[in-house]
Amino acid sequence: MTRPSTRMSRKWIPLAIAAVASLVLTACGGSADSSSSTGGSEGVTPVSLTAVIAAPSGIAFYPPIVAQANGYFDGAIDLTVEAADGSGAGMQQLLSGQADICICSPGPALKAVEEGGDLVSVYTLYQSDVFALQTTPDSGISTAEDLRGKVIGVDSLGAGAESWLVPLMSAQGLEPGVDYEILATGPGAAPLTAFERGEIQAYAAAFIDTAVLRLRGAELIQVELPGSEIFFDAVYVMKKEFVDANPDVIKALGRGSAMATVFGASDPKAVLDIIGAQYPDEVTDMPFAEALLAETQSLYALPSSADGQWGYSVPQRHDALIAAFVSQGYLTKPVSSDFFDNEFVPDYNQFDSASLS
Repeated sequence: MTRPSTRMSRKWIPLAIAAVASLVLTACGGSADSSSSTGGSEGVTPVSLTAVIAAPSGIAFYPPIVAQANGYFDGAIDLTVEAADGSGAGMQQLLSGQADICICSPGPALKAVEEGGDLVSVYTLYQSDVFALQTTPDSGISTAEDLRGKVIGVDSLGAGAESWLVPLMSAQGLEPGVDYEILATGPGAAPLTAFERGEIQAYAAAFIDTAVLRLRGAELIQVELPGSEIFFDAVYVMKKEFVDANPDVIKALGRGSAMATVFGASDPKAVLDIIGAQYPDEVTDMPFAEALLAETQSLYALPSSADGQWGYSVPQRHDALIAAFVSQGYLTKPVSSDFFDNEFVPDYNQFDSASLS
């Protein structure tokens, strides 16, 4: 299975927000005041870290922001969160020393490792890919083969959704223009109209697009495409030298992020209150913010192989993901899957979930 390297760009997130929800998101989310990190050992100075996220959406990357605001780093870290223009740009900030953490797609990080970067992924945030194939409950479509002779919508041709869809369908023996058609519907509510008119029978969409459609009243079900299960997204990438020298900081970072994820699942309103204080424009349209948060949280859902451990990276996916990138030509050769490190995962999960609700 192959996938063109165009999917590495995550510019679709801010573009979709601007086009669909008319949100003007701030480019930087200033860190909460260091006084919010409470509960640490008295007299211990927190380590100041800067994390860059791959798009200016606090909702889509809320765990580190909520962890800072709620003091879940236990006084060990004073975190500033800033936004980059995509994962590639965020990786450059990490490599140049402008950031300490890049919360980004694994592709650009693996590319940097191939080029000599001594990096490590210490925490997996998005346990599934940001793209999915959606259809309506009455379509009769449940498998890739059911899409033979059908029309699949995308927001625009040549963008991330199409580059995700085509190689997965090709692996099932279905080629665009021969076995099925691809139609650019436009973003926002346009796919819903295309469904209603019978112009499309399925829609390949990023999670933000799905959030918009559900907000508009669309009832959607996901079509599982074989091969898509190897893909996952946002991971915490750091320089290995720093990780090796500061294990307690890494444990605090992961534990705080895990605690914030659990907190958010039990109290989504509190998450939006925290995000709204730093990204006020992102909660101007509250129904959309709520829908986006719900879709984002679905990406955090742990696979069974994670055994309930937040931050875990599934080893079976590592080599498959790297092989896919080599096959598509994004990587010229395999890199070591040791890049994905689960060493600190048990420490991340040493907290009482019940106390966070």
